Amino acid sequence: MRHGRISDLIRRSAGALLLLGSLGVSSDTLTKAEDANCATPAPACTPQCNDDVYKRAGERLAQQLQQMGSQPCGQTGCATAAPGCANAGQPGCLSDGCAKGSCLFGGLFSHGDGCAEEKKDPWTLMSVFDDECGQNCFKDKGITIAGWLAMGYSTDPDGAFTGNGAALNQREHNNLNINQLYMYIAKVADGSNGVGWGYRADLMYGVDGNDTQSFGNRAGKFDFLNGWGGPGDPNTHGPYEWAMPQLYGEVAMGNLSVKAGHFYTPVGYEVVTTPDNFFFSKQLTFYNSEPFTHTGALATYKASDKLTLIGGWTLGWDTGFDQNMKGSNAIIGATYAASDKTTLVYSAAIGEFGLRGNGAINSFILSQKWGEKLMTVHQFDVLHTNNPVDFNTVGAAGTASDSTGFINYVFYQVTDKAKAGARYEWYKADGTSHNTFTYGVNYQATPNVIVRPEMRHNWAPGNDVSPFNEDIFGIDAILKF
Repeated sequence: MRHGRISDLIRRSAGALLLLGSLGVSSDTLTKAEDANCATPAPACTPQCNDDVYKRAGERLAQQLQQMGSQPCGQTGCATAAPGCANAGQPGCLSDGCAKGSCLFGGLFSHGDGCAEEKKDPWTLMSVFDDECGQNCFKDKGITIAGWLAMGYSTDPDGAFTGNGAALNQREHNNLNINQLYMYIAKVADGSNGVGWGYRADLMYGVDGNDTQSFGNRAGKFDFLNGWGGPGDPNTHGPYEWAMPQLYGEVAMGNLSVKAGHFYTPVGYEVVTTPDNFFFSKQLTFYNSEPFTHTGALATYKASDKLTLIGGWTLGWDTGFDQNMKGSNAIIGATYAASDKTTLVYSAAIGEFGLRGNGAINSFILSQKWGEKLMTVHQFDVLHTNNPVDFNTVGAAGTASDSTGFINYVFYQVTDKAKAGARYEWYKADGTSHNTFTYGVNYQATPNVIVRPEMRHNWAPGNDVSPFNEDIFGIDAILKF
């Protein structure tokens, strides 16, 4: 990836962050004029525990962007600040007088020993909010601002995210794409000391955008066919789309927490957020037979150290603050840690799914660690609805009325930086069997960057329609910040 293109994308992300101040994130809600936890600095050094946090963060991020390709690792524009931050005003120094980091984003794109010694932990976007007192006005309040950039290439459509199933006119395959430029702000509700409050808002841009929109909505509601891009949207952006897959509030007390709003489904093993999956490509089961998002309320209760229960109600499948076709379904589930090596997960959605008809999906997952390096995962999904669409009809990919999915994974930690994996999936949708076999490697190139090459084989003896009989090479890179 060229530094210039990455720099432009990160600058856009920086602009979104700096908008926080103008969108009502004030000192009353996120910062205090004087933080009691901030030690009194030297007289000439003003702590970053006030509304200047946004100015300082923007300044630091801009200076780090300027370092791209222009400053060798291990060199700095000014010496380490003396007590009282005496370097103020010197070239290369921040307005508080303290020296900026010498390696780009703490060695984000560097491999030199100097960077490894200087910055052992991955660089995070949160670090631009650190002040000279060692405080972080967001982190100290339990707030996280983070995200990632995922870019990938696939030779052919895969029947899932790449190529949008049958909607191949957008040419997501055979192109180097931004799959996900993703940012979120979150505060986890902590109920350990009484009632705790939290929230989360996620925003995504890329070719995965329309797959994550609230396409279970009526047209024009929330982020679906409302100018955010995607097939049929009057304000199309080609293969690139926006989505807001999560926007919810959360309250917790003791071992119980409840979130209400728009959130990701708990059903299934693979997820929309690409860094949380091993493979670049997705299961057919995940894409065609499981919900992605819901709108409603979901409770989580930690019954014991081994057992966690979930239960809730939502407005059908893939809806965003809208009820379509009488969508109304229950969600139930449980996670049981039988031992430190064996975990069982069950989840289900039952009722009126809205656009996907009425019915039920049940998902079972067994994870087993066989040692320090070897792990297997086994998933079994069963979907039954009254949806009249046949998955095997040309143009109907993306919707199955009845299906069974049996997916098996094996992972092996080859080295500290390299992990190998394989996935076999048998997916029987509306009477026809489909098979996928995928294998690849996750390589941790730097503390912030992971590269995922893979090879995937699709075959379906009863369905000779592309993309269900293809050999596909894919590779992507994820830069987390």
